Amino acid sequence: MADLVIKGFSHRSRGDVWPQVGAFSYDFKRGELGSLIKCFKDMGLSAVQIGSEILQEALDDPAASPTMRTRLEENGIKVAALAGYRNLVAPDAEVRRANIDFIKRCLEIAPLFGTSVVATETGTRNAESDWRPSPENLSDDSWGLLCEVLEELVPVAEQHGSILALEGYVNNVLQNVGQVIGILERFPSKHLQLVLDPFNYLSSRLLPARERVVADFLSRFEHRFVLAHLKDVSAEGAEVATPEFGEGVFPHKLYLDFLRTRRPDLPIILEHLPLDHIPAAIQRIYLFLQP
Repeated sequence: MADLVIKGFSHRSRGDVWPQVGAFSYDFKRGELGSLIKCFKDMGLSAVQIGSEILQEALDDPAASPTMRTRLEENGIKVAALAGYRNLVAPDAEVRRANIDFIKRCLEIAPLFGTSVVATETGTRNAESDWRPSPENLSDDSWGLLCEVLEELVPVAEQHGSILALEGYVNNVLQNVGQVIGILERFPSKHLQLVLDPFNYLSSRLLPARERVVADFLSRFEHRFVLAHLKDVSAEGAEVATPEFGEGVFPHKLYLDFLRTRRPDLPIILEHLPLDHIPAAIQRIYLFLQP
């Protein structure tokens, strides 16, 4: 993908050329790390967020994680984070307990992959879906439950030198900037940080002021981001859909300029798109960055 580099937009950070673009490992099954490496190299991807079956493979055999990391790094692919996504406030107590324990195991093995970051949503009280809203999400009880879970998880992150990175979403318990401020004030640990995913916070009521809202979000939490996602927001708001990059109404130039000038250290993980759309998405990044 070297032919895509536009003069003036090659920014070196920590020895790498900006941008470092990556994707999730969701399309690859257990035992298919080699296929992932080939596919990522063919498309010019230099980062991965490990999740789903490949993450479970590592959890089942943590001793294999350093070898997996070495294979990725030898092929120019950095593990940007683990995709631990679980509903931390699930209404079923047994499911919630299993989800919390899963995140703990991710926090334990993350350093073996050469990353410290384990990303997760906070979840919803909806009993049918981890992504649908619930009236209970706005209750004091749900907020208290989330805080109880974080009181358990943050010390685990501190113990293992990992970072629990929260990804807010308008349909989850952590759904707006005010709540993000509240969580970070309540848990001042450097081991609790944020996924840079401004798309998830843009509800339909905020869309008319989206450029101001996004700019405020980026500047307010600039130093708390440990991972960046790239997708879009539908014209009906994030509560309806967050489609692939380029298929919505998000102010991408503002966002990409921020990443290039303020946080070039963050790998950019493409989200919500099929693998065969990735080459076009990479080209689109550079088109947005043209003067």
